[in-house]
Amino acid sequence: MSQTIARRYARAVFELGRENGSLGALVGEFSRFAEAYAASEELRELDHLPSLTDATRRAVLADLGKRLGASEVAVNTLSLLADRQRLSLLPDVAALLLEMSDEHEGVVRATIRSAKQLTPAYVNRLVERIRATTGKKVLITTEVDPALIAGVVAQIGDRVIDGTIRGRLDRLSASLRQN
Repeated sequence: MSQTIARRYARAVFELGRENGSLGALVGEFSRFAEAYAASEELRELDHLPSLTDATRRAVLADLGKRLGASEVAVNTLSLLADRQRLSLLPDVAALLLEMSDEHEGVVRATIRSAKQLTPAYVNRLVERIRATTGKKVLITTEVDPALIAGVVAQIGDRVIDGTIRGRLDRLSASLRQN
């Protein structure tokens, strides 16, 4: 249910940003607000303090928006969330807004985990393969995971491609158990 509500807010912000040409800026602003929300217990408590008036909540969010250099659209949306005691949806709204923006811009995000640092040439080959497969611009993040034996694990959106030795051994073991 909360995901559905967060999607409505994200869709509204997406449409506003698209109409006035500020979609990229709004995505960044909501991301910064979500980071601040995650880092501040006081901000997370804003919804749950009955002693605070809506005006006080709006003032706190306006001050935060000013410090983060946020637009009026972003601050007003946060104030609306706070007025309706839905500020806890902020991380979901930010994530969904990024997802909608990526889809609109034809971007796919990929995370590549490997046992050791990958060479730039290898990363470039992976980007080209993902671009050829998806037909979209690829933004890639690499991570080193020493728990992997060898190979890479690629996560592209919600798809995971396991090309590690451990993954191959697990698949082989599963197929042997089925027979």
